[in-house]
Amino acid sequence: MNTKASEVGGRGRQRRQGRQSAFTLMEMLVVITVIGVLFAFSAPQLFSLLQSSSLTSAGSLMRNKLSQAQQMALSKNIDVEVRFFKFSDDLQAQVEDEIRGFQFFQYDEEGIANPVSQFFRVQAPVIISTNSKLSTLLQPGGGGASPSTGKYDIPRGSGNGRKSATYVSFRFRPDGSTDLPGRSADKGTWFITLVKEGSDQGKVPKNFYTVQIDPYNGKISEYRP
Repeated sequence: MNTKASEVGGRGRQRRQGRQSAFTLMEMLVVITVIGVLFAFSAPQLFSLLQSSSLTSAGSLMRNKLSQAQQMALSKNIDVEVRFFKFSDDLQAQVEDEIRGFQFFQYDEEGIANPVSQFFRVQAPVIISTNSKLSTLLQPGGGGASPSTGKYDIPRGSGNGRKSATYVSFRFRPDGSTDLPGRSADKGTWFITLVKEGSDQGKVPKNFYTVQIDPYNGKISEYRP
């Protein structure tokens, strides 16, 4: 009898301990509410951090690839043209025409431009700003001067489909310089800026990534706010 009573008492204590360790519905609602409030306060900072990370990644890629184009011109003793393409991409839900990619070209003896690199896409939600205050490198020189403009068929969406897109370009010379004309001190150097898509193109956003190019020696640098 004593043994059975002990077993019964032990099971009773286990059930009471189980009930004591479980969460009540009210406690769970309180925890969920607290988590929601914390997320509401931290979400803006989190989104800002993610946008900054995307800009940094896209800007670093562009700077590195432009340096690669300059090194290609130096090592092969040729002109290397860098083209920035403006296009939309419905398959990627990018319906507005924006500067979204770039590629390097070399001219043969007949003056025909042939690609010497893959087509580099700027990953969403980042684009290259067309604001003249943010991207002087995208403002055509006129009269045949660099930067120049044109059209070329580029890969669009998935598969092997290609479609014509407009571009603005400049060249790295065999000595590492560029074909960009010198700019007066009040206008500064040549530069191109990456921003989040949807930013007001008429204003300077709080977060951006600018790549600067010296027209005389081709030196590439960066600027972040």
